[in-house]
Amino acid sequence: MSTFGLVGHRVSDHSVFLKEFTVPELFISQVQQRGTKVAVIQDGRDWTYADLAGLVGAIAQTLRQSGVSRGDRVGILSGRCVTVVAAQLAVLTLGAAFVPLDPKVGQANSAVADTAKIKVLLCAPSLREQATSTAPAGCGVIALDPSLRSSTDLVVEPAIRPDDLAYVIFTSGSTGTPKGVMVAHRGVCRLVRGQTYADLGPDQVMLNMSAVGFDASIGEIYSAVLNGGTLVILPDAVPSLDRIAQVISEHNVTIAYITAGLFHIIADQNPQVLLPLQQVFPCGDVLSQPHVQKMRAALPHLRMINGYGPTENTVFTCCFEIDESWDGGPVPIGRGLAHDRLIVLDDEMLAATDGTIGQLAVGGSGIALGYLGRPDLTAKSFVSLPDQDGLFYLTGDLVARDADGVVRFHGRLDRQIKINGQRVELDAIEHALREDRAVKDAVAIATTNPDGTKQVTALIVPTDENHRAGCSVDIIKDRLRKNLPEAAIPSRIELRPEFPLSGSGKVDRKQLAKEFDVEVKLKPKAATPSDLGTTIQDVWKEVLNREGLDIGATFFDLGGTSLQMIAVHTALQERLDMKFDIAKLFQAPRVQDLVALLSQQDSTQDRVALQRARMLKRRGRQ
Repeated sequence: MSTFGLVGHRVSDHSVFLKEFTVPELFISQVQQRGTKVAVIQDGRDWTYADLAGLVGAIAQTLRQSGVSRGDRVGILSGRCVTVVAAQLAVLTLGAAFVPLDPKVGQANSAVADTAKIKVLLCAPSLREQATSTAPAGCGVIALDPSLRSSTDLVVEPAIRPDDLAYVIFTSGSTGTPKGVMVAHRGVCRLVRGQTYADLGPDQVMLNMSAVGFDASIGEIYSAVLNGGTLVILPDAVPSLDRIAQVISEHNVTIAYITAGLFHIIADQNPQVLLPLQQVFPCGDVLSQPHVQKMRAALPHLRMINGYGPTENTVFTCCFEIDESWDGGPVPIGRGLAHDRLIVLDDEMLAATDGTIGQLAVGGSGIALGYLGRPDLTAKSFVSLPDQDGLFYLTGDLVARDADGVVRFHGRLDRQIKINGQRVELDAIEHALREDRAVKDAVAIATTNPDGTKQVTALIVPTDENHRAGCSVDIIKDRLRKNLPEAAIPSRIELRPEFPLSGSGKVDRKQLAKEFDVEVKLKPKAATPSDLGTTIQDVWKEVLNREGLDIGATFFDLGGTSLQMIAVHTALQERLDMKFDIAKLFQAPRVQDLVALLSQQDSTQDRVALQRARMLKRRGRQ
């Protein structure tokens, strides 16, 4: 086994990519070169590269004592924190692979943990109970302690190869069964080394805001720690715009990944949130042109890079810098990353000519090893192409390439969509809905809100009148959460007596989708009403694009999402001229409850202001 001192000098240049790199090798190189530099910041505490290496070593030592070795898989159940970063690196130094689990998913994690056959489940101390119920039989559960410190040098398994499995991220499957995408060390190294799509050097300060189970977090974490940069962790589960702005400003963050939906909200509500940044990746879905134009006008200095890529090709496949070359039309997905090979395929699976729409296939160092335990699906998606060397992943995305090499997105071959950057299969949602005895038939469609964010709308035909009560929003959502990730839970659920049929006798999804068509635009701010309840209702109507509200329903019953709650929070603070924690919106998701909660805070603020005025008056007399 090798320790720090035995890692070669050949990895000292962050701009270099070699196919024989592994993640632990690159990390230890940074520890050797920049041991006293700050690697991670969370909640006002700094961890240097030496500190981080000590935490990695302690966790690795614990895992080794638990029997984890090369080829094993280790689950990590936690929100964003420094111990997650260290745990991932610790798993990789042993030659094992990590499987990130999102605490918000709940019961769905059990199926993932079973499928992944994890040997040990690491968890945040506060999630031990959830981890115990999630872990498969015979799987050990270990709570992560950020105060751990290794008493020995960090030891790396010497036989790790670039093609070894680094992590497994599960995405939605068309039959309701999640697919485990297996990503190799070479994919992570290729993502962050020797690239030109952004400046990823040691001077960069990267924001970590993506969910642990979302592959954008891989880009955030390893862009920083494998290049000698600094990672700033935003631990809040659903941060407000004020909180995002505070962390970016306080820690001089220079680069951030922002999901397309959140990017649109920031453009609408307050572009200055991103003012200190030098680079931003609005990614995960198609960008709204008006919102991009507004952001460019507000922050002309900001380098905006549209990032596109399936999980099967390690976070990014193409990037497009939105600068003066952009014509104002649909934002292209750009050119392929270094070390990737992009081919646009025609119907005969041959390379199409420039300008022709076809399926995008990608090969090279970034493509995954396949799907865990799914050789049939792997063989279908990872294929050999005529006259081409190596395997290519068939993305299912329809694109066309311009003569200058810029790739433009034209939709999907299947019914896969992105919700807040996470991949969702509409067929999987319909399959899960039809498994319910109360449901005779179901249709899931993607609908767009006026701010450009997407949501899933489920239309349901009850089995009969006796089962109508079993099709309530709460009941349906609770049942779906047992089998689907949170991003796939429909925001809006409506009952229908029947579905319209096309000429061929199939459900006419296009006609159903037309009912929900809205114009994506930047909405002007409404005048401020004086009544608190009226203000809350007006904001909800605008964000949810509804004319009327069931006053007794929760924001989520009405189709709202956590992302839209950020927009509600920002609008209410401005119109009420009141600062309050976004957590209050989740504590009081009904209008009347929120009125009571905010009225109580308003009274408290008035008392504080009165006391302050009296104190100043007394001082004036003295």
